[in-house]
Amino acid sequence: MPTTSPGLTGTGPAVSPAAQAPSREGGGGDPGMSVTLFDAGGEDREVQLSAGLVAGLGEDQLLWVDVPGQRAGELKSVAELLGLDQRAVQDLADPAPQPRVDSYGETFRVDVRAVREQNGRLHGDELNIVVGPNYLLTVHPENVGFVEEFAQQQRGNGQVGRLKAEAFLAALLNWHLNSFLHEAETLEGRLDRLDEAILRQPSGREFLSDLVQARRRVSELRRLLAEHRDVYSTLSRPDFKALADPEAAAYFDALEERFERAVTSVEGVREAVLGSFDLYMSSLGQRTNDTMRVLTIATVLMGLWALVAGVFGMNFDSTFQKTGWHGFEVVLVLLVLISALLLWFSRKRRWL
Repeated sequence: MPTTSPGLTGTGPAVSPAAQAPSREGGGGDPGMSVTLFDAGGEDREVQLSAGLVAGLGEDQLLWVDVPGQRAGELKSVAELLGLDQRAVQDLADPAPQPRVDSYGETFRVDVRAVREQNGRLHGDELNIVVGPNYLLTVHPENVGFVEEFAQQQRGNGQVGRLKAEAFLAALLNWHLNSFLHEAETLEGRLDRLDEAILRQPSGREFLSDLVQARRRVSELRRLLAEHRDVYSTLSRPDFKALADPEAAAYFDALEERFERAVTSVEGVREAVLGSFDLYMSSLGQRTNDTMRVLTIATVLMGLWALVAGVFGMNFDSTFQKTGWHGFEVVLVLLVLISALLLWFSRKRRWL
């Protein structure tokens, strides 16, 4: 979460004493919670959450309260300080099974799922976002990576305070979609390396397990992303955009377009997995053809030797059969020469 040095006091509008003093209502003293005040007229800094701070927010100030973990007591105290609707408090205590958008009048809540890898599988960690006048509340597990990356990006920006809470939400959700795109790019790079390995070593048998794993991973990613279709379509609905300022409404439209591009990107990775499987099957077919060529040539050679042995093993009396060891050497040398000639011809025709 964004932090400043202990001695940083800022040069913008002064924060009320109630904001600077530790909150007695709770929620401000927990080391796991981060309360960041973005002040376009001063300096961005971490502050202590209090009712006075929330009430004194100016037009060029934006408050971000980030709560890692869903502890009921902490959420209740934070909700009281922010003046949240009781329905929002209840929904935060009882997370929704699917991503959704709920409105509570002046505030609204957006639930999304962040991509997380665990034991080689992709799972969705719920991220609850409550948007109110000049503040944003995020509640999530402690290992949601893209939230931390987003916070690092906003550190020291200096102009975030000029944003409306809806615009800040749009920026956060943009990073949410970026996490899916990043995962899709990672999968695509892995498939490219796998395709190259299949072409270089078509006899490898471990490729099938790699392809199965990639197929399962892209299916998990596609399922997690598809669950958010209602969220991004709701944000871009005319009736919902009427509750936000015109600038934020344009951001929501852009978010829906970006969501559709993310879906297309994941679908492209899915097609790439199928293409890699086709390439692997083609390599297996080529390997089978090569094996059959070798077996065919070996069969011809063995048949040639068997034919000669059968002819000279027939029970009849001939002059050549009376040449003894010398005749055997001549036949053996001729068979070797014919075999070598057949192998040379096969190599020349690229049968071997």
